[in-house]
Order: sequence, then C-alpha cells, then structure tokens
Amino acid sequence: MELGLKNRTALITGGSSGIGYAIAELFVEEGANVIIASRDYSRVEAAVKTLKRKNPTVKITGKVLDLSNEKNIRKVITEIQKLGSIDILINNVGGPASGATLDITLEGWDKGYYSLLRSVILLAQLTLPGMKKKKWGRILTITSTSAVELIPKLPVSATFRAGLKAYTKGLAKEVGRMGVLVNNLLPGPTATARLEELKKKSPAFFESMAEETALGRIADPKEIARVAVFLCSGANSYVTGTDVLADGGFTKALR
Repeated sequence: MELGLKNRTALITGGSSGIGYAIAELFVEEGANVIIASRDYSRVEAAVKTLKRKNPTVKITGKVLDLSNEKNIRKVITEIQKLGSIDILINNVGGPASGATLDITLEGWDKGYYSLLRSVILLAQLTLPGMKKKKWGRILTITSTSAVELIPKLPVSATFRAGLKAYTKGLAKEVGRMGVLVNNLLPGPTATARLEELKKKSPAFFESMAEETALGRIADPKEIARVAVFLCSGANSYVTGTDVLADGGFTKALR
C-alpha cells in the first residue's frame, strides 16, 4: 500500500519515547521529515540521533517543548514554520495526575486541562493555516480508552479526553473540505516505560490488564504506531472526526 508520506513533514509531541517514538520510526521509514518534540532535551537528542542512523536521507530534528507553556509552544512552532509548514500534527501527551476524583487538587486538574486539551487546541490553531493553504493535512491525537470507558483513578484523563472527542468531531466538520482529516487514536494497554513502572509496582494488576484484552496480551508500541501512520497518510482519505480504538478488545463499552 502506498502511504504517500515521502517528503511530508510531521511534528510529533512526546516523540522521544514510547508510542510517539514508534510513530516517528515508521514515518522515517516512509520517507517523511520528522520533528520530535518533548520536554527532556537529552531524550530528544538521543531519539534524533538514532532515527538519523535509520534513514539519513530525511530531515529529522528535535525541539524541547513544554505543552503546559503557551509561550514555549508558540516559539517552537514559529521556529519550525520558518523552514516550512507542518503537514501532520501528532498530539501525544503523557498521562495526567491519578487518584480519586475528590482527592485531585485544582492544580492537578489545571495541569490536565493545559496538557491534554488546551495544548491540542493551540497546536491546531497554529498549524492549520499551513495545512489549509496546501489543501492537505492530518491531525491525530493519541488519547486513551478512558475517553470512552471510565478507568478507576483516572478522572482527569477521562474528563479532558472526553472533551477532545467533541473538539475533534467539530474541527473535522469545519476543515474536512479543506483537505484536512482530524482523528483521535485510543490505544489499549501498551508496553511503554510508564506501564513497565506499573508492572514493577503491581505485577498482579499488570497481568489483569493483559487478561482484560481479547488477545490476552499488552500491545507493542509499533502496533499502535501502524494505525497512527495509516490515519495520517494519503492512504486514509475518508476516516475523519472519529475515535479509532486500537485496544486489543480491552474496552467493553458499546459505542
């Protein structure tokens, strides 16, 4: 299948590890230019070096980006756009504070809003003009199954990721005829560093998550990345304004 990603430019937030890095790897394999953005400079630098060895013919750059800082976001996007427009925006944000609904502080709720919802809205506003000018663009937000089915101790995630469902649906309606597709990707339990930490702290809970899936196992990040890359490619010409589950049958909700 021809994905039509050669020479496209993709910005991936949270792209230095886990699902974000797996997506970056596949974009590089397809000949896309990749910008990895993350808060940790050393991780960004390491990811860029590794990807350059995989495909030295494409442009791979790194940016330090704090999604809770509007000034930093605007500065980074301005720097990128001086060299050309962004064709593909991947919003990939780590999980927010966990705990019982009434135990999470207002600061925890604020941080969740800024990182999970407000940053997505701001990045869309900053990158869409270039996409509309080209009459081609893709915006994909990596969210969570908590957007469609409540997960204990994750009320912040559920609240703002459910809000993203409405935002994505509305935005997709407005920009679809301009050649821009907008979707959310909802991974199930995936073998990331965060889940590895959970495995060490609570092996029994980790095993129960795997058992809850229809396949009886945790996903590899590349399995999620393959879905993401298709949704952001030219091969996807009709899927927009929706939540795409890549959860191995983890959720029980009938949507």
